[in-house]
Amino acid sequence: MFLFSLLSAPNLRTGVQSVIHLAGLGKMRPNTVVMGFKNNWTDKRRIGEVVDYLGVINDVFELNYGLIILRMNEKQKKEFTVEKSEEEGDGESSSRDDDFIMNEDEYSKVKRSPSSKAATKEERASLTSPDNVSALATEDGTKPQLLNIALKEKQRGTIDVWWLYDDGGLTVLIPYLLTLHRAWKNCKLRFFSADIRSKHELNPQGLRMANLLKKFRIDASCVEQTEGVNKKPSKESIDAFRRLPVGVELGDEPIEDQKVLRTIRIGELVRQNCSEDTRLVVIAIPVPVTDVTTPLMYMSWLEVLSADLPPVLLVRGNQTNVLTFYS
Repeated sequence: MFLFSLLSAPNLRTGVQSVIHLAGLGKMRPNTVVMGFKNNWTDKRRIGEVVDYLGVINDVFELNYGLIILRMNEKQKKEFTVEKSEEEGDGESSSRDDDFIMNEDEYSKVKRSPSSKAATKEERASLTSPDNVSALATEDGTKPQLLNIALKEKQRGTIDVWWLYDDGGLTVLIPYLLTLHRAWKNCKLRFFSADIRSKHELNPQGLRMANLLKKFRIDASCVEQTEGVNKKPSKESIDAFRRLPVGVELGDEPIEDQKVLRTIRIGELVRQNCSEDTRLVVIAIPVPVTDVTTPLMYMSWLEVLSADLPPVLLVRGNQTNVLTFYS
């Protein structure tokens, strides 16, 4: 069950600003914004929406929130998830729950008697339906439908985590929490790191990262420091980047911005290290510079980082430590 509130706003950015300012109370305020990837950003007719989209991302960081962006294409949505609708009060729905992996972990499931299940449904209806009208028929005479999104099956394989920036540990915490869920518990974590601030890759870096994960009590099947992050990306990758809408801003001059070249190169490495067993990729993303990073440029960064991959989580924490260890 999801608790939510509806609000009216003239555009997406204003609406998100309102939600961020109003959500939660005191220490119970959320600290992370989760949003979907804007797949149609290359459509020139939607440039206004792209500007709003980057504006939302800038607001998230300026208000000290973490950010998670999920990218899945339509084919992946059909392969990974299924929509299950049920009529309210339908007793058959409970018998079908075990066929899908729903949004709860195995530790949170509580055995309930039939009477308690009925009471729970009544409570849920009273909480989610204003004025207790949820059980009434709609204008066309049909009963309201509840729509649940479920994974089709338990995932088996690996979750690749690209921990590229010190963001407080959110990039590490999210995949670890996923492995605690019964849908992902059979997936192993593979961690990749890169020293993007130095021109020289240090071999002991992988060992230091493995020791750090051990202190955080995170079990990783693979910890690897990728080499060649500071090498120039291939001509094919640079040409593909120029073909994106940002090519208009780049002009005909060679790309000399090291941040752009490094982002293209990281995208190459992510795809090179992605295997057939990879079920999810988690990538730490850069923070746009307000009034400097253009909407098309930032969307191009996200595009080259996450294109042609399994489902991707683009993550960036708010620099607040979310991982603790005992020395």
